[in-house]
Amino acid sequence: MSVAQVRAEILYAWKGPSLLVTTPRGECGSEAPLSGFYYREARVLSTLRLEINGDRPWLTEAAATAPDRLEFTYVHPEITQPGGGGTGQSGDEEGVDAHGIPERSLDVRALFVAGAGGLELELVVTNRARRLVSFDLRCVLDADFADVQEAIASRREQSSAVNVSASSTAITFDYQNPRIPYRSEVTGTGWRPFVHDGPACLQAHVALESQESKTFALKVVASREGMALSDEAAREREEALDAWRSRFSRVSVPGNRELGRVLERNVRDFGSFPTLDGQPDEWLALQAGVPAYPAFFGRDAVTAGWQAAMIDGGEALDAALTRLGRMQSDRFDDWHDEQPGRIPYQVRSGPLALLNLNPYSAYYADFASPLMFVISLANLYAWTGDRRVLERHWDAARRILDWARDYGDADRDGYLEYLTRSSKGTKNQGWKDSGDAIIRDDGSPVPAPIATCELQGYWYVAQQLMGLLCEVMNCPGDSTALLRSAAGLKRRFNEDWWIPDAQFFAVALDPDKRQVGAVTSNVGHCLATGIIDEPHRAPVVGRMFAPDLYSGWGIRTLSSSHAFYNPLSYHRGTVWAVEQGTIIFGLRRFGFNARALELTRAMFDLALLYPEDRIPECVGGYARGEHATPGAYPRANTPQLWNATAFPLALQSMLGLVPLAPAETLIVDPVLPTWMPDVVVRDLRVGHAKVSIRFRRDGRGASTWDVLHKQGTLHVVRQPPPEARSVRVVDRVRLMMESIAS
Repeated sequence: MSVAQVRAEILYAWKGPSLLVTTPRGECGSEAPLSGFYYREARVLSTLRLEINGDRPWLTEAAATAPDRLEFTYVHPEITQPGGGGTGQSGDEEGVDAHGIPERSLDVRALFVAGAGGLELELVVTNRARRLVSFDLRCVLDADFADVQEAIASRREQSSAVNVSASSTAITFDYQNPRIPYRSEVTGTGWRPFVHDGPACLQAHVALESQESKTFALKVVASREGMALSDEAAREREEALDAWRSRFSRVSVPGNRELGRVLERNVRDFGSFPTLDGQPDEWLALQAGVPAYPAFFGRDAVTAGWQAAMIDGGEALDAALTRLGRMQSDRFDDWHDEQPGRIPYQVRSGPLALLNLNPYSAYYADFASPLMFVISLANLYAWTGDRRVLERHWDAARRILDWARDYGDADRDGYLEYLTRSSKGTKNQGWKDSGDAIIRDDGSPVPAPIATCELQGYWYVAQQLMGLLCEVMNCPGDSTALLRSAAGLKRRFNEDWWIPDAQFFAVALDPDKRQVGAVTSNVGHCLATGIIDEPHRAPVVGRMFAPDLYSGWGIRTLSSSHAFYNPLSYHRGTVWAVEQGTIIFGLRRFGFNARALELTRAMFDLALLYPEDRIPECVGGYARGEHATPGAYPRANTPQLWNATAFPLALQSMLGLVPLAPAETLIVDPVLPTWMPDVVVRDLRVGHAKVSIRFRRDGRGASTWDVLHKQGTLHVVRQPPPEARSVRVVDRVRLMMESIAS
């Protein structure tokens, strides 16, 4: 049962560029600084409030019924002197308010729907009194065109006058900034616009007979420089979204419906995050999360895309790679931290970015995004087997590796190290991007340039995978050079970064190439990439599951024994679900099956603590044995895209799914625990084929599988991960023969 609340002071709904944030009463206003309706990160409606005869109706229920829908139920007027059963009146008398309206006689239901083109509200008012009731109904409105980042910080960096006008059909708010001439237009059905002698509003005088209902509608459409999304264009985007979702693989867990619900809800959230913006082949590129990150973040989109490729066949990943490839830099620009070959870390579209008050209109200061592009491209090819995918993204991938070699390793020591040049840039450009993420044992910050361990792992596997892809693209010379470079990097890394006394790897090398020995979760990424050699793997896994690093909910970002540990900091002690997914993948890849299952169960248990089974952006590092809940980072974002997609990745790892679409093959190797004894995956896409498989744990504890249905040519073969050295050759042969026989 969910017991923990994060951001309990607001509710929100979203779709594409639209984001509605309300109070629990279903209102937007100054009492909740983040509330409002945002379109492309600009708050085009800052006040939205329902009034009956000048009073707010009494909220009875608030519900987020879908990612794009909020529903509220109200009564008016509320009983002021309850005395009977429950909170009703004690006798059969009928109390009335100052306007003569019987208590609880008006039943009001409000449905907000966020869409690709804007926001719609349907309001149904019903009279439950025994007689005619008359009243004034108003929807109070205002707009301030704040950036969502300004609203989060409660501090304006840009502000201009807002002109309010009304026609016979609409209220219009015009932002008087010639550089960003925003406009929001509010139209209504059933009421009329009014802007004189008070706040702007839609209003109506309503008279309802007993049990009579009346419906009112409101629509908000935003534009900049006169360009708004037409109804037809919005509908086209939403139809593309629905078609994409309809192609999802379906997962059920008959033996544990509670955990099956966790998977289902997180897949639903994954399906809610396409930006629906840009060119049609970019519409499915994913935003990073709401309410704080309703924007395209390169690293988040490609990470989530490859994590969830078993669900959508890599379509969202392909869209993200397409958008990133089009935005790949071909210049030097310190303000945006651009260098030739780099791709954006985040792309914001709100007022602050448009006015160039920050560099985030397209900000490139990240080393993980470009390397993840290459890694994800290989993953996409493995699922699709489509050479055209490689051809479409090939030049971008090659330029990324050119950038890594020529500019990422600025001092030519064979390792990637970052140095931010933008005056408003982020200091740290690895997996952990907060300013105090990389610290020494005494808590002092490490100055730039910094080489972090996980970046070396990303670079290793990016070169390795690109070397394999070069064979596909008939570039054997490049293939040999990349594979040799990757092997050399792995050899040097295991020599230079290993700390024998700690039996762990350094988190970073400082500018003088000295080891930074803080014990962190970054090393889990190194395990997943394969840069850690075999003799070091078991000690690393043992260290990760020591009590100071493993909280019981997940691997902490920083050891609790560190002098600068803080369970509620961003990267100095919290637990990130997306990182657990990466570590689970690495554990399973190298045969640490029991640990992989332990961490997977912890992640599912963590989800069960929160409404809608959504793990917040990052949770606290408090030990599971000491507290019922782990705590959460202040104002943690939820839902977070890549937290949602960590669940499909964990499931893929548990089932041992390895797609080899170019060879029309799917490798499986299920390891099912007692708490998830069977899993059914339907319509899994591998290349041009589809397959439905049931995985089961039998009475002896062995995991088996059966193909339920197959469409197209696909060989389903059982094989443990090739890097799992504990598996005997004879067992591999036996499993192969059993697969062929079946």
